Amino acid sequence: MPTRSLMRVRPLSEDAPSLAPRGLSSRHFLKLVEDTGEVGFWSAGPRGDRLEASVGLIRILGLDPAAEIAIDALLDMIHPEDQSAHGDQFALLRSGQPVTREFRVVRPDRTQRWVRHRAEVLLGPDGKPAQAMGVMFDVTDCYDAMRAVRQRHDRLNALVAATAAVFWINGPDGEPREMPQWQALTGQSHADMAGEGWLDAVHPDDRARTAAAWMTAVAHAAPYNTDYRLLCADGVYRWFNARGAPMMNRDGSVREWVGVCLSVPGRNRYVPSRPEPASAAGRVGPDLPNPTAAQVRAARGMACLSKEELAKRANVSISTVVRLEDGNSAVRPRPETVTAVRRALEQSGVAFVLDAEGRPALREA
Repeated sequence: MPTRSLMRVRPLSEDAPSLAPRGLSSRHFLKLVEDTGEVGFWSAGPRGDRLEASVGLIRILGLDPAAEIAIDALLDMIHPEDQSAHGDQFALLRSGQPVTREFRVVRPDRTQRWVRHRAEVLLGPDGKPAQAMGVMFDVTDCYDAMRAVRQRHDRLNALVAATAAVFWINGPDGEPREMPQWQALTGQSHADMAGEGWLDAVHPDDRARTAAAWMTAVAHAAPYNTDYRLLCADGVYRWFNARGAPMMNRDGSVREWVGVCLSVPGRNRYVPSRPEPASAAGRVGPDLPNPTAAQVRAARGMACLSKEELAKRANVSISTVVRLEDGNSAVRPRPETVTAVRRALEQSGVAFVLDAEGRPALREA
């Protein structure tokens, strides 16, 4: 057979042929393979009820090396949920059919393993099954890895569904790649989104700013975070916070971009600006006094923002937010800093107003 020549050790030189053995037993090769702990072999007669198992197979199944292995006992080790689909393997072999299956086994110590089983039948001179042999691989690690991937995928899907987020994937050059939720939200087709076509769904007043933020992020392979209004498929503009990050290759290049678009609380619809009320009661706008510490704390709670997130949106330090929320702080931020924080909260859907008695208050924008 062709493999026999591969198993023969060649002499080191013509002058010293006796220094090398004439051949190696296939048993040595099988032991080398089985020592990985992931493969085992067996053989059996066509009508026998027992099989000869290798050390590797005994290790995979967790059996007693000194005990004989009955075929029925081996079939009984198949997980109860897999019995109906895979309990026919030796019946198929006895009829001369090969088998290739993956299933779970329950070992005597009650631990479970996933195995891949491949077996076939050798025919005798009379054309009838004369010998059956098989190989079993322990593929538990592969199944554990696939289960972990599925679990992460399910968690991501649950998170996206819970937050009503739009999940998107772009290529390393920033080109839209996988954005089915964006298409469902905006009504754009994949062709519509190509290049900078996705910007057509962004409100005209937000388009230039959004494009600049995205191009800057792509150029510097830096995280992306901006707010804009999207024209949804129902014809209504709604506010979204878009954020994403590059996934890097080992060489430092960008493999792809992943991100989400999150609906901004309190700003579900774009409403054109209206004249402000002339009376103090319910008045909003920049002419109001600076927000109080209680207002800042309450506004951050209404917007569901952490101190870190508010600081990032306002482009200020976290310590600045801490001082603004501390009414007893001796250090007061500069007016432009207070304005930046207030504007960030207003963009998150919170309006600073005065109540009927002229006291600072809040309401949803």
